[in-house]
Amino acid sequence: MQFTWNGKTESFVVLYPQLYSRYGTWENYYVDSMIRYAKENLNIDTNRIFLTGLSLGGGGSWVYAASSVSRAKQLAGIVPVVSPCFMMNGCNIANAKLPVLAIHAWDDDKASPYCTIYAVKSINDCGATIHPNMIIYDNGGHYVWVYRAYETGYTYFNPNVYEWMLAQNRNNPPNRKPVAKAGNDITVTTGQGEAILDGSASSDPDGRIIRHVWQKLSGPSYDYISDEVTAHPVVKGLKYPGVYTYQLRVIDDRAEFSTDTLRITVVDR
Repeated sequence: MQFTWNGKTESFVVLYPQLYSRYGTWENYYVDSMIRYAKENLNIDTNRIFLTGLSLGGGGSWVYAASSVSRAKQLAGIVPVVSPCFMMNGCNIANAKLPVLAIHAWDDDKASPYCTIYAVKSINDCGATIHPNMIIYDNGGHYVWVYRAYETGYTYFNPNVYEWMLAQNRNNPPNRKPVAKAGNDITVTTGQGEAILDGSASSDPDGRIIRHVWQKLSGPSYDYISDEVTAHPVVKGLKYPGVYTYQLRVIDDRAEFSTDTLRITVVDR
């Protein structure tokens, strides 16, 4: 698979280790040996090594990165998915300035989403300057990884996990999040039936915004966004009175994102 990020098309060297049952859980020396093998035998960019895993493998990703600052600094980023709870020292991840994209679902009945929430909190509580990104889907259960976390498109999230990885590099200075500004709330009539959204006031303090992504959060049905990936979309079909809420997500050139919301009030006239 190839992915294009910020105008550059790249692919991955993927190592997919299998956990021996006698280990019981992912041991750090096992991950060490995989990384050492990759560095010694494969033509890889050592500043762009990523660790991801699902369920127990998600826990292994957390535990390895949190085991020491030196281990965390070997990585350009980690993507733990639906991880169960593990004892970990989030300060090592914070001090290593390691980017994190953690994924879970609220209705996971095998590994509580609070395992991910508390892992992220343990990093932020250590005064992290690189704050972890966390996605918790409303549904999808423990198997959210099957069709959401590693999806190659944008059905469930934009940017996708592969683009997020490609945007990370140990050589880059710490990134500052962009600032999303969805604009002022809008009032229109049923006779007008549409409204223009404007996210152009959004900004990025140390780079540039490369995507504006709009999403409806709530409100009556039958409306639609003319183009969900632009700064100036038009919401059409506003024929029913009520309050419609939309979210703007802006994504910068390092795949960091932030959100803002606005409301469109439609009055009958």
